[in-house]
Amino acid sequence: MSGLIAPNEIVAVRPEPIEVGDIPSIDADTNRKWFVLHTKSRREKRLAQRCREFTIRHYLPLRKSITGRRGRRHIADVPLFPGYLFCCMDRVERLRLFQTGHIAKVLDVVDQEGLLHDLQNIKNACEQGAFLKPCALVTKGQRVRIVDGPFAGLEGVVRKHLGGYRLVLAMECIRQAVACEVDVRMVALV
Repeated sequence: MSGLIAPNEIVAVRPEPIEVGDIPSIDADTNRKWFVLHTKSRREKRLAQRCREFTIRHYLPLRKSITGRRGRRHIADVPLFPGYLFCCMDRVERLRLFQTGHIAKVLDVVDQEGLLHDLQNIKNACEQGAFLKPCALVTKGQRVRIVDGPFAGLEGVVRKHLGGYRLVLAMECIRQAVACEVDVRMVALV
């Protein structure tokens, strides 16, 4: 896998293409490998800053978030995966980062090539101008609650995934099943 993220780079995911550099492939140094750092609440950017200071390879994809309060519009860069930062490091760097107080847990990555492939896909989507937004990862048989739209509050089991962003849910009403088509962005896992 060549052509993945350059050391010490934060990549912003935006609708327009941006210059992002390369995501590193699996490090030739066998002591270094990629980890997923689960951060304490809202500390992803601070931890990425510490990675830059310590010259540790890392990847923090960001997206634009638009919120409105009191008639004002606020645009901010927020993590695409809230609470997570991807780092390539050895044991000494790992301990050094842990001492910053920003890490809740270090998740070991068994499939290094798979992670790099996923990161490359995110980078490619960004370069193509895709608007990326987190959504629920749902599969057949999972129980979900509809959180938006006319069916808000109803719970059901995913029966079919029709591709794209559409689901068919089976709702249990008086021991009968009814099906409705719901946008996956309107559901939350129960």
